[in-house]
Amino acid sequence: MNEDFFAGVLGYKSAMAQAVLMLSKGMISTEEYAIIDTMMAEKYGLCSCSLFRENDLLCGGTRGNMSHYKEVTKCQEQ
Repeated sequence: MNEDFFAGVLGYKSAMAQAVLMLSKGMISTEEYAIIDTMMAEKYGLCSCSLFRENDLLCGGTRGNMSHYKEVTKCQEQ
């Protein structure tokens, strides 16, 4: 892992740790959390299918691990 990518992952993880804390305290909604996640990933150069993202791939509601969103199909095309 090169230094620039490592710095990006570290910055993203630091920002998302704060977002998780705000979410757990009820300061932001899950929708706002998702927006923050997307913005921070873009800022720090992480792809939507990166292993370093804060994506919970095991969804309790649908019991599935695949998403129907366009971002997922975009990653699969690469």
